[in-house]
Amino acid sequence: MTLTWNDDDVACSSSEGQPESSAHSSWSTNSSSAWDDWPPDFDGTGLFESITRADEPPIFRFDVRMVLDEVETQVGSAVVDIPRVGKGSNYFGMHLCLENGMDVLVRMARCDVNSPRGLGRHVDEIFEIVQQQVSEVQFEAEIYRLLRPHRGILTPSLLYWRAPAYEPSALRSNRSPPRDILGRAFFVFEKTQGVNNVWPDNIEKRFSILKQCARIRAALFSFPLPVDFVASWLTQRSPCAKSVSVDIAPTRDFATAFLAAKIEEVIPDEGDFIGWEEDHNLVGPIALRAKNSLLRLLPYIMPPPEEHLYRLVLEHGDFGIHNMTITDTDAPAVTSLYDWETGHIVPAILSDPQMAVYVDLELDFEGEPAISRVWEGIGEEERRECGRCAEYYFQTLGEEAPEYLDTFKAGRGARRIWFALKTWRGDNPEEYFGALGAWAEELLKQVVA
Repeated sequence: MTLTWNDDDVACSSSEGQPESSAHSSWSTNSSSAWDDWPPDFDGTGLFESITRADEPPIFRFDVRMVLDEVETQVGSAVVDIPRVGKGSNYFGMHLCLENGMDVLVRMARCDVNSPRGLGRHVDEIFEIVQQQVSEVQFEAEIYRLLRPHRGILTPSLLYWRAPAYEPSALRSNRSPPRDILGRAFFVFEKTQGVNNVWPDNIEKRFSILKQCARIRAALFSFPLPVDFVASWLTQRSPCAKSVSVDIAPTRDFATAFLAAKIEEVIPDEGDFIGWEEDHNLVGPIALRAKNSLLRLLPYIMPPPEEHLYRLVLEHGDFGIHNMTITDTDAPAVTSLYDWETGHIVPAILSDPQMAVYVDLELDFEGEPAISRVWEGIGEEERRECGRCAEYYFQTLGEEAPEYLDTFKAGRGARRIWFALKTWRGDNPEEYFGALGAWAEELLKQVVA
């Protein structure tokens, strides 16, 4: 038996908020959120038939017919069926069949920037959110354009995209959420074969998938980024710092400044807010001491200025089978890598080789294969098999891109700082950064002595 949620893209069928019943019920237009949740009692099928019945209440609060109209206008063929709809973290996904025989996949944002509620009280705050969404859509579209010619990375063909259109006049507190889709980011892809989250019981099939994933990851790590692309996007993409004190370049000096800027951004001055402002945490003396220790340590742990260590590389940010289409066949084939919402650019020594399956396959700080995000109640046999998968994946990655694992080991100290900063979730800053600072101070004693 194969484990799969049968998603077509961005969770094109969702196990989240999706009951067994296939009965349809209307979307509540009284929702106070700008983000659409999954409609109750909808199993992701039968949407096309639903919109042809005039007496049936709408399933979604947006007008599905407007989605189809936009696709038909841009692709030049009528929609004849919607086999499946699903929900991801930020997007709905719709598999559409067209009259000309083509299958396409629509990714449309769950957030409507013209919603009268939920985006914030102040116009400036709303405008900032809109600008962020526009930037994210532009970045993702640029990624597909950039990578599509590279056969080794397997990105789907992007047929059409647009950013959300902000209409200030629409934001009136007495309005219901808009039925139109102008305020939602919108992508149309040629649908690739397969579904996501394919993870067969058979270990050889798992190894086959992992081998293909390792080849894709190696190709992505080796991909040479255009200088103008790096200049446009490096500081615009989280988790990278928004400002770096030196010019962007594939050098040790830049990588050091890049990491220092992240330290300064995450741990500001004493008494300033740290983490989420709504948590009202302030930078205390322990976090401040940790910050100073980390900054002092940087020059000692950055490896010598070898070109392969400081190349600027593109990170997917969420690399795993949940963001890949894979054929569920006797010989499974990975057919696309999608969802670049968390994509960003880093110096090579800070690249993350983690691979998500039903656990995370990763390298520990000593460069040894390990697993994390292990579910509660996992048996010893399954744990051992996951460990075998981690070993096989990183063995293959090392064969495909030997310099990747060499780079990883050379930058162990810098990586420890980077991953601690970017994975912190805002809790207990004094305790969290106190532990990181203690590690830095102990290492300083060794390298300065």
